[in-house]
Amino acid sequence: MSTGPKPGTLRAGTFDAFRLARERGSIQGNFDAAASERLYDWLAPGEAPVTWSITGTTDAVGHPAIAIELGGSVPLECQRCLTTMTWPVRQRTVTLLATSDAEGEVLDEGSDEEVLVASEPLDALALVEDELLLSLPYAPMHAEGDCEAAYAN
Repeated sequence: MSTGPKPGTLRAGTFDAFRLARERGSIQGNFDAAASERLYDWLAPGEAPVTWSITGTTDAVGHPAIAIELGGSVPLECQRCLTTMTWPVRQRTVTLLATSDAEGEVLDEGSDEEVLVASEPLDALALVEDELLLSLPYAPMHAEGDCEAAYAN
């Protein structure tokens, strides 16, 4: 009888965030955002290659943290002219690590950084998807003067 992985056991695609922070390690990869079910409703059809890295670090007072970095481009639909536009993705987020919800609440009150409870191994691609979703504009539009709708009048 199997009861699932033991606590602290790494599954494929997961990592120990505290170990990464302690060792100042880094993991990286490529992500096809167009194949993500979570991003399906946000993206226009087309290729959406995103490179990512998660690097162990600390904050200014030495608290364990990870830096999540994204780069690439994704297709979005301009909300003004409804044509596809390429949106550059350049995102870096430093996230403090907490061992419990209680510690997370304390850290959250005393810092401007994001806080993540990492008592279990973290799923790298889920973090990448989260960061990409948070970096996308709510109503994407071409730059002023670049939109086809401006020329329709």
